[in-house]
Amino acid sequence: MSSIKKLSLPIIFFVILLLVACQADENDLMFVGEGENWSAKVIAIQMNGEEKYQIQLNYKGHNIQEIENFSYFVETKNIGVINFEVKNASFNQEGIHQKDLLISNSPSSSVEDELVIKVEWNGNSESFNLINK
Repeated sequence: MSSIKKLSLPIIFFVILLLVACQADENDLMFVGEGENWSAKVIAIQMNGEEKYQIQLNYKGHNIQEIENFSYFVETKNIGVINFEVKNASFNQEGIHQKDLLISNSPSSSVEDELVIKVEWNGNSESFNLINK
């Protein structure tokens, strides 16, 4: 029985070490903001030496059915590291636009970054800042 106790302690230590190491490999940065007509959330997922992006856009107006499609452009305000555009975007059934972007960069976003998003729809446009939360 004592050999089992001697063996279990190193195994428990190894499992804890492995769990801590796996968690340390991912870093998500969430940027949020809103304008008069739109709110947005961009998540920069930094994992295994890459950075990928997810975006969620919500229209705050009342006539969402009048918006067939829209476009948006996101960039970093201070350095210009993040830079992507989506044209002909649309909403899901809940009136939300969500997209996992296939863009992949080496991790370059930081908590100090501030993003700017410009949304264009039905001949209108609105720009606003997204800050890290």
